[in-house]
Amino acid sequence: MQNEEQHYLEMRNIVKSFGPLIANNNITLKVEKATVHALIGENGAGKSTLMNILSGIYKPDYGEIIIDGKKMHFRNSFDAAKNGIGMVFQEFMLFDDLTVIENIVYAYEKTRYGMFIDKKKNREKVEQICRDYHFNIPLDAKVSEIPVSLLQQVEIVKVLYKGAEIIILDEPTSVLTPQGVQGLFKAIRFLIKNGKTIILITHKLKEVFAIADEITVLRDGKVTGNVKPSEITENELANMMVGREVLLEADKDPVEPGEVILEVKNLTVKDKEGVVRVKNVNFDVHAGEIVGIAGVAGSGQQFLVEALFGLSDAEKGSQILFNGKDITNGTPRDARLMGIGYIPQDRLNAGGNPQGTIWENAIMGYHVAHGFKSKVFLDHKEIDEFSDRVVAQFNVKTQGLNEKLKSLSGGNIQKLIVGRESIQDNKLLIIEDPTRGIDVGAIEFVWEKLLAITREGKGILLVSHELNEVMQLSDRIYVIYNGVLIEAGNYHEKTEQEIGLLMLGGGEDDVWK
Repeated sequence: MQNEEQHYLEMRNIVKSFGPLIANNNITLKVEKATVHALIGENGAGKSTLMNILSGIYKPDYGEIIIDGKKMHFRNSFDAAKNGIGMVFQEFMLFDDLTVIENIVYAYEKTRYGMFIDKKKNREKVEQICRDYHFNIPLDAKVSEIPVSLLQQVEIVKVLYKGAEIIILDEPTSVLTPQGVQGLFKAIRFLIKNGKTIILITHKLKEVFAIADEITVLRDGKVTGNVKPSEITENELANMMVGREVLLEADKDPVEPGEVILEVKNLTVKDKEGVVRVKNVNFDVHAGEIVGIAGVAGSGQQFLVEALFGLSDAEKGSQILFNGKDITNGTPRDARLMGIGYIPQDRLNAGGNPQGTIWENAIMGYHVAHGFKSKVFLDHKEIDEFSDRVVAQFNVKTQGLNEKLKSLSGGNIQKLIVGRESIQDNKLLIIEDPTRGIDVGAIEFVWEKLLAITREGKGILLVSHELNEVMQLSDRIYVIYNGVLIEAGNYHEKTEQEIGLLMLGGGEDDVWK
């Protein structure tokens, strides 16, 4: 029987530093068994570091972890997993070319005689987990063949297979439709009913109020609050996170769109295997407006964006016009020279160089479109001036221009890349998931900057898995489903549920029933 002083999980006085940066500054976290405990805070507040300590990836400099009254010392992540800690990361840790069941049992296969993999026992255990927790996933399908909502379930089954009693979910709804979110929450409630404990890292406050039993708020590496959802409002919670008043909705004014700057006609794109991924797509973007495209991951948006920016070829009969000029099957260099900026979904690898410095990442693309005074030598005065502008105007928290990009928090990396593309006087910005996985304060900041860009008469094509983001910012909305582009109305014409149904392939007749 637990007394008032003892909780199922306690992380006491945790301290973790990386050089001069104190990521966790004397943090104490207490979690009750069979509850959902939300862990929230700004990017860089110390959430991921704390959970990496709990899951055995990092070792604390100071402090202790106690589970069910027993002090734990995890040597590594495998040791933490053996002791009931499972983490589902924001970026799924799955092998596309392996089947679902192969991914679930990977590195934890049951064997016969200590050397032969016992496929029958592996399958029996996985199937039992799926029955116990009501997961209905195709075990023999390849991961590349199933939708993202099922991938989320695969990751949860994977940690349950390893014997997890405490499951950490890192931004689990970042690529789900409203219907997918409800499905995940149903699964979470069932896990809790069966005695599992959930720690939920999220920046979506509405979801915190919908699913959490308790909330711990971190800011600048310290705990700033422990509350229950019934004790606080959404605005008060946002204020506790960032230390100031935060607008939870975009401050968007009606726009009068200008001339057409991007025109896409009959765009068809195939992948490397010859499968059609974008099917006869037609749309345009005007100066001064944001055109949003929503869709479940894998619906063709990546191939659409790559064709627009010259990263992949369009099929014969396709046409892409920029300011009336045909740029079909051009190159990224051509696009940049004409005034098209690009912010990719993968901010670390496609958007930047994790091993590169802040200044090296800040001038990517700029050096193509604008060059430097010297054709031979880098003009570091000019580089520093431009990089300082990006850092200052977009409030990038960094210890200096020579700091490595990988040392920044996700939100600060995002602000650096958005800033780099935004202040180059591009006429059109193609943006994928500009606020994925970042906190409410950073979201508000990025949204304000994007709206300010359109007020200057520039156009934005916004491709996002965050449906609320598309609805908050876009003047016109499309949904992409199975490579087909579907009109989804103008700003605030349809509800989140209605557009979510279109994202799942529901037709207009279904939406309005």
